[in-house]
Amino acid sequence: MEKKLLFAVDDDPNQRRILSVLLESRGYEVIGFEGGEKCLERLGENPIAVFLDLRMPGIGGMETLRAIKKSRDDLPVIMVTSVNEAETAVQALKLGAFDYIVKPYDEARLVTTLDNALHQNALEHRVRHLQGELQELHGLKGFIGRSLCMQRVFEKINKVKDIKASVLIQGESGTGKELVARAVHYNGRFAEGCFVDINCGAIPENLQESELFGHKKGAFTGAEESRTGKVELADGGTLFLDEVGEMSLRLQTKLLRFLQEKTFQRVGENNNITVNARVIAATNKDLKSAVAKGTFREDLYYRLAVYPIEIPPLRERKEDIPFLCAHFLKKYEGEFDPKVKTIHPQAMELLFGYPWPGNVRQLENTLYRAMINSETDCIDKDALFDVGGNPEDASGANEKKADDEHKIERIGFDPESVPEKIIPFDEIEKRTLANAIKVTKGNIPQAAEQLGISRSTLYRLVKKYGLR
Repeated sequence: MEKKLLFAVDDDPNQRRILSVLLESRGYEVIGFEGGEKCLERLGENPIAVFLDLRMPGIGGMETLRAIKKSRDDLPVIMVTSVNEAETAVQALKLGAFDYIVKPYDEARLVTTLDNALHQNALEHRVRHLQGELQELHGLKGFIGRSLCMQRVFEKINKVKDIKASVLIQGESGTGKELVARAVHYNGRFAEGCFVDINCGAIPENLQESELFGHKKGAFTGAEESRTGKVELADGGTLFLDEVGEMSLRLQTKLLRFLQEKTFQRVGENNNITVNARVIAATNKDLKSAVAKGTFREDLYYRLAVYPIEIPPLRERKEDIPFLCAHFLKKYEGEFDPKVKTIHPQAMELLFGYPWPGNVRQLENTLYRAMINSETDCIDKDALFDVGGNPEDASGANEKKADDEHKIERIGFDPESVPEKIIPFDEIEKRTLANAIKVTKGNIPQAAEQLGISRSTLYRLVKKYGLR
């Protein structure tokens, strides 16, 4: 087993020898230097820590410390001082030294200081590694979407990630609202704090206030101990309110007060607690309609929707389906032998033809079940038809088939007379759009509503096919 390397820098050879003997007896390899110059030249050998004398000729201890931190900021440096140099040693701590020890060496103090330095350094490395993983996992690189509408979502994430403004994410179930919320958090200046989420629809109304703001012991029946709420846990980071449209009116009032004053009280307490947290809310409901019905406070809506982000449903960005499929195949391929790596063109045509009411989440589940069902390394249309004995839940193949026949009839074909060849999806789409525009006499909003797509999508497709 390779010994871990330490540097001992001291112009006194006797002190270097004593330090080396004490540390080598603990299983370390020690290289001694009589001055800072040689130590700096050999930093490339990657020591795990440096013992550095404060007073040396030539480059002194403070100058050497500055140079080490400039080159290897993560390298623990323990200063070695005499009894009357404590004040200077404290100055060294401000420059980045981990700690200092006093000559003559106390072996227990020496070993404890080194152990603490290595332990803290390992924790810092772990934290940086985890932060990197989180940023990669939740960063924009992890988003799958090359469509224009998704590019707009990415632009909005970049614009708001460093701003404290409240964000309201709206979209259908399965579109990835939490992914967007995490991307806003982990890519911005609040990433050093916690991402604390609460599903407002999954908590009974009588427990919502306690869950959000915490409670004091004995505040209500069952409160056997005090509890910190989600808001307090999010201090310095992000509070994510998922399904905020399910929040009770009573709690909406308390949330509004928190957003206005940045203070709150735990249930059963009278003390105000101040929290600095960015709030992101998400919902699949139309909150404006809820405001009109009186089930959601209008003032709270405007507090939450300072910066709205709308996530398009999968049916409005079907050009992203191949990229999503490639991502999910890669994600799950290690679970199968042989590995499922591709999708047959006919199966991909079925995926394109289905409206995906469950959006990206449904697509992922469909592919995963199809991979289980597939007999080869390629998913064919039979795998999509016969997943778990329930094709409707898996790929919607039956609905897609009926929907295709309906479309063919609407654009002027008799299903029985369709030629025995595949009609390109683009052609079917073009004729469907042309038929809708004709039936509505060119009324784009009406055509979009009847087709079940947004106006912007219809305008884009009209331009794509040159229909006007």
